Amino acid sequence: MVDIEARKKAAEIVRQFVSGRMENFEFEESMPVTKDEGVKAIEDTLWCFYDDFRTHKLRDEWAPDEEYKCKMVRWVLFLQTEEKYQWPRVSCPGIRPLKHSWFSKLVKGPKKEQVFLNSGQYEYWPFINKESFQRANQNPTLLTGS
Repeated sequence: MVDIEARKKAAEIVRQFVSGRMENFEFEESMPVTKDEGVKAIEDTLWCFYDDFRTHKLRDEWAPDEEYKCKMVRWVLFLQTEEKYQWPRVSCPGIRPLKHSWFSKLVKGPKKEQVFLNSGQYEYWPFINKESFQRANQNPTLLTGS
């Protein structure tokens, strides 16, 4: 299910948060409640980038590295599309692959992760593949005034 209104709101909130202009608790409280799996997957992934107990912005010691900044721009771009989120459900999907502990291996975490990673072209996540990403790049709503 693609929830256009939730995505539009989430895109702006995520953009504000990852650019360091919004605090973590404001981000949590502002994200829309939706059944759109793409919105939920991106929100779940962003949880890995902040502290649950301390108010802060994604700046200074909390600033993501350049690799993740580029990924986050792609996440915002995805939220500005009507592309269906087609990945299987896993926790924190935007930070794969993970290092697996003995417990994770016991509950078949690596197998679940492999199924997830084989479901599309992961280098374009949350887009399912390069074509999906390219379609969005050719029609960037943020830059067209839409």
